Amino acid sequence: MFGRTVQRHFDLRLRHSGLAFALWVGVGVCAQLNVPAAENESAGKFLRLYWYERGLEHGNPYFDGRFRVNSPEAVIHPSYGQRREVRESGMMRILIEEDLRRLSGVELYLELWGGHPGTSQKRLIVNGRGHYAIPEVGTADKHCTHQYPTIPLAVTDLVNGYNAIQFACDQGSGFWGHFIVDNACLRLALTNGHPHLVKEGLAPFKAELKTTLSPGDRELIVLELESSDPTRIAAVDFEGFYSGYDENGNTLTHDWHGFTKDRKPSAILGTATEPPFRLNWDVRMLPAQKEVTVRATIHFKGLTNLVYLSRATSGCEIPDRTRTTVALYSTADLPQPFWSRANRARECSIHLDIAPERIEAAELHVVAWTGGPGDVRDYFKLNGRHLGVADGAAHRVAYSHREIDPKLLQKGANKLVLLSDTEHHGIEIFRPGPALMVRYRNSP
Repeated sequence: MFGRTVQRHFDLRLRHSGLAFALWVGVGVCAQLNVPAAENESAGKFLRLYWYERGLEHGNPYFDGRFRVNSPEAVIHPSYGQRREVRESGMMRILIEEDLRRLSGVELYLELWGGHPGTSQKRLIVNGRGHYAIPEVGTADKHCTHQYPTIPLAVTDLVNGYNAIQFACDQGSGFWGHFIVDNACLRLALTNGHPHLVKEGLAPFKAELKTTLSPGDRELIVLELESSDPTRIAAVDFEGFYSGYDENGNTLTHDWHGFTKDRKPSAILGTATEPPFRLNWDVRMLPAQKEVTVRATIHFKGLTNLVYLSRATSGCEIPDRTRTTVALYSTADLPQPFWSRANRARECSIHLDIAPERIEAAELHVVAWTGGPGDVRDYFKLNGRHLGVADGAAHRVAYSHREIDPKLLQKGANKLVLLSDTEHHGIEIFRPGPALMVRYRNSP
C-alpha cells in the first residue's frame, strides 16, 4: 500500500504514488491516483490523522484564508506581482507528536483546486528531504481541475514535531502558475500492538465488511460491517471501487469513487451511524459490472484523529439486466479551459445514440467551481434548460448529479452552454466535464 515509483523532475528525484488503494481519512475518503485496479489487503489497519491547521505560520498573510502556491515568475509580474496571493511562500507546517519507530507507513493526503489552467509541475518537498510530484490530471493541458492525491512518504522524511512542507509549481503554458491547497493531512499507519491502541483497548480489533444482494431486489446491494467491538464505533463510511462518473477528477472512471470537501466525505456510498452498521447501496443508475470492491472506514467514539480502514472486499457485482441497460455518456469536445467570464460563452455537447422515448431515467453529473455568474441568471444550460450546478460565488467545489427529464434530451448532440459576465474569475467546469448516466430500454 505504501509503495512508490520514481521519476525525474529537472534535477530532483520526485517520488509519487503508485497506489490504487486509497485510504479514508478524518471523516471522509482520501483520493485516488491514476492506477487501473483496486488492491486488496489481507487485514485492516489503524491510521492516525494529523490535519494541517491554519495559523501555525506566524505572520503569513493568507489571502482570503486559503493556502495558495505560486510559480516563481509571479512575484515580478507587472500586473499581479503585488497582489496579496503572491505574498504567500507555499510553506506549510503540520505538527505531529509520534514515535516514528512505531509506524508501518506514512502518506500525505491533499484537497486541491488544480490551479490556473496551464500551471505545471505541481510538487512538494518534505523537511528539505524528500521531493515529491503531485500527479498531473490535466491542469498543464489547460483544463480546469480539482484533485485529491494520496502521496506516500518515507518515514525518514518526517520529524516528531513540526513538519515543513514546501509546495511549488511552474507557470507552464498559463498566464500565472497558481494552485490552492484547501486541506492537507499526514496519515500515519500504526504498527500492530502500538501502545496507543493497547491503551485505548483497541488491540486487538477486527472488522469485516460483508456484501449481499437484497432479497427481492437485485439492484440493492446490502453493505454491513461486522466488528469485534461495535460499542466503540461512532460511524462507518462505505466506499466502492466500480465503473462510474469520475467525480474526483483523477481521470479514471473505474476506480475508488468519492472525495473530501472540507475534510468531509462527498460522493461516497454512504455513512452509517447506528448499529447494526448497514447501508443499502442503490445501483439502479450504474452500469452492470463484475468484481465491484468495497471497504469501510471506522470512526471511534471519543477518538477524533484515529480511524480503522477495513480490508477491501471483492466479489460483489452489479448484475446484468435483461430489459434495460445503464450507460455513461461523456463529452468529447470539452473546452480547454471550460470557464466563462466577461460574457464569453463556452459550450460542449454529449452525443446520445438512443431515442429519448427509450430512456427510463437520466442523470447529469458535473463538478464545478463556484466562481459566480455575475448578473447572468441562467448561467448553465442543457438544451436550453437552466440547471443550477454552480450557485453562489464562494469559490468552492460543487458536485451535482441531478435527475433529467428524458423529454429534455435528444438523439444526437445535446448542447451544454456556460455563461458568466464576471470581469475576472467566473464559473469553472472541472475535468472530466459534464456526463449523462442513462438508463434505457434495450428494445423500442
